[in-house]
Amino acid sequence: MNARRLLLPVVALALVVLGTSTAQGSPSESYVGPHTGNGRLPAGCIVDRDPINPDNHCYHMKVGLNALDSPKVDVDVLIPVSPAAERDMRVATQAVQMWDDGLHYLANQMGLPWLVKGFAMDVRTHEIPVGDDGQPTDPIHLVDPEIVVVVSNPAGGIGIGIDPTAFGEALGLYDDQGVPCTQVPNPFSMSAWQARDGFEQHDGEPGGTYVEDCGGVGGNVCFAVNGAVDPATGASDFFPLFDLVSHEFGHCLTLGHVGDGADGPWGPTPTNDIMAYSTDPPLINKCVSTLDVEGFALRMSNYLDVNGDGHVDDHDHLVPNDKRGDGTSSFQVQHPDDHHYASPTGDPADCPQADQSLVPGAEGDFMPKPVATTRPRLRVGDVTAVDGHLHVAGVARRVPLGKQPTAYAGSRTDAGGDSYSPVTDLEGVRVKVTRTAVDAVIDAAQVWPVVDGTSPVAYSLTINGRRLDSFVPTGGTDDQPVVMDNGTGYYLPPGTASWDTTKNTVTFHVRRDYLADQSIRAPYNVYAVTGYHARSNDWIANDDLAPDKLDLDLAAPKLGPETRDAPVADRVTSSTAKVGSGSFVPSDSTFGVGLVSATDSRDRVPLPIRRQSSALVTLTWTGDATLGLTVGGGSSQQVVKDDTGVLQVLVPWARRDLTVTVDPQEVLDPTDYTLTVKRTTVVADRDGDHVPDVADSCPGSRGPSAGGGCPDRDHDTVFDSDDACPGVPGAGTDGCPTAGGERVVVLLDGKRVDAASVLTAHGPSRFRLDAPVSRGRHTLVVRWYDGAKLLASARRTVN
Repeated sequence: MNARRLLLPVVALALVVLGTSTAQGSPSESYVGPHTGNGRLPAGCIVDRDPINPDNHCYHMKVGLNALDSPKVDVDVLIPVSPAAERDMRVATQAVQMWDDGLHYLANQMGLPWLVKGFAMDVRTHEIPVGDDGQPTDPIHLVDPEIVVVVSNPAGGIGIGIDPTAFGEALGLYDDQGVPCTQVPNPFSMSAWQARDGFEQHDGEPGGTYVEDCGGVGGNVCFAVNGAVDPATGASDFFPLFDLVSHEFGHCLTLGHVGDGADGPWGPTPTNDIMAYSTDPPLINKCVSTLDVEGFALRMSNYLDVNGDGHVDDHDHLVPNDKRGDGTSSFQVQHPDDHHYASPTGDPADCPQADQSLVPGAEGDFMPKPVATTRPRLRVGDVTAVDGHLHVAGVARRVPLGKQPTAYAGSRTDAGGDSYSPVTDLEGVRVKVTRTAVDAVIDAAQVWPVVDGTSPVAYSLTINGRRLDSFVPTGGTDDQPVVMDNGTGYYLPPGTASWDTTKNTVTFHVRRDYLADQSIRAPYNVYAVTGYHARSNDWIANDDLAPDKLDLDLAAPKLGPETRDAPVADRVTSSTAKVGSGSFVPSDSTFGVGLVSATDSRDRVPLPIRRQSSALVTLTWTGDATLGLTVGGGSSQQVVKDDTGVLQVLVPWARRDLTVTVDPQEVLDPTDYTLTVKRTTVVADRDGDHVPDVADSCPGSRGPSAGGGCPDRDHDTVFDSDDACPGVPGAGTDGCPTAGGERVVVLLDGKRVDAASVLTAHGPSRFRLDAPVSRGRHTLVVRWYDGAKLLASARRTVN
């Protein structure tokens, strides 16, 4: 055959799909795999955790918090006897069972058989009789538990508000040899736990953890202490018992926060995660996520045979991908496309729910049965021949099974009179999605009269499970509502929401590029919620939803071009200017508390960026005080000087306006401060990928800014620098294909002639296949396998 390109005509059968197999079900359909090993981040992720860093698109979880030292986890649940003791016991026990079932279910879905087989949990429940003073009437003896769940303030009758101070040796711990470890004199007293050296209370919530090292055979014991009271089960969101027990129990499983705790913020935050403080999505109890499993697997790899060689040694030990973390705790970083939940579909809205009724013995089922949410689609494109070789191009993808929305606008009405008051009675919501924004109007029976000081009512727009709260903040003085992203704790720009007390409407204008930064993408599920609110980010109780069925789903036009980036300068120039000043008094002290404080006394100063630059921000102050300085919105931030009265933070690459936050951590005397900034334009970009060299982790290879300028050519979620097979997509931890992975095989006249690895979990995967061919009529068959399972097949007859 001459060296010319010959287009082979497709005749007779053209494209025939011979067979399609139903997928196993979510979340296995779209999970690639855990990324472990220091510095081995998923492609598209960066170490920096700044929530408003334009390139921070991934989730960050603190790991290694407690020293759980056994894969056989014995759990004792202690509940004081009260009129609601059976219900409290059931709720707390279900929270533990949710973890047990959720970890096993997801580990199986995630391809971690060693964790499925090696980890076991045994739950023992104890109803503890107490006297009229709330004290246990008999000593409590627990033998060799790994975790003890204590509900210190049960709902109902006996024990409410009682704070016993002298239990004697009420709770005694013994190892499996009967050797005493420790005594807890007053286990049902929250204040006694708070006074105990080593007790970790989390933000302002009525709960925390305490770890006792029993040494020897007994090992570590973690106490998950919970003081929640559910005044209106299912309606109250202020630390509901099920989620609180689940959250504190997660800490005992060594898992930390995900970005919205007192030690945050960092982001974007997976607000639906049980290790988040957010109550997203409203009215739904949370369940285990794949990020939780990755963090837990790190600890269990110390005690289980991960590599299957029959031995447990250092070769099994998994290391978090951000080992340094914040200098005190490591982080596990996960790409949002790998983030799913222990529900049949992987969606947090489908998490199995606890039975919190007063019906004795009723319990939820926390072991989901996976259902298929996608179907495989195999497309074969051009078939060409050159020099006696047949070239076949195509794409394998998974397409949603459910009907996808097509409308860009929609509305729903809601029945009136279904709330506690007119100001929380929603009557409907109208939404329109444009290329740049999600615009919504919430109709209420009566909008809260906007006044200075505060509003006990908030109006919220929820988009894909993320709640955006509009309210008048505590201490507000300008009669203007603000909008806070309840997940990150960050305020959206002024004008994001407005209240009209004449028309009784609340109007939202939410930028879609901000939503995309938070990994919230179309199609959008949108609904309104209102309820009671306190301080700056505490949601006390829901009252009304619109629509009640949460069924307003909308498509979206293509997102408009990015408009927030500043232009690149022609040359390097520098300038220094004063950008702000202010004063603090002792009552402004935050004492380092992150997102939760009685009032928000931090000063936030906008820092405009006219040309892409580095920014060196200097904070100086006079007076006896300790101030903190953060500069958000850049590629990262580095403390370059920290002296008494002087702080300097460098942002290597700022391409959008920055936000400077001055934190009055501890102010002993009235203190005045001044902010200055030195801006130096950045120009050098050796590889021409629009990531300047000062911020490019791969300055010699073109890559997107998401991922620090590093490429992933085969789109298998492993950076080329870590990929042993950078030109071939593979699900292996080294980026190479695995025996049980996906592949496309081509057969010519019944004979296998070529194969290619594909990876479709995060999107379509293109392939090119090659086969020697002679002139004449041939039957071409392309088959797509996942392991040994045939997903789809296509056939062509060619001449």
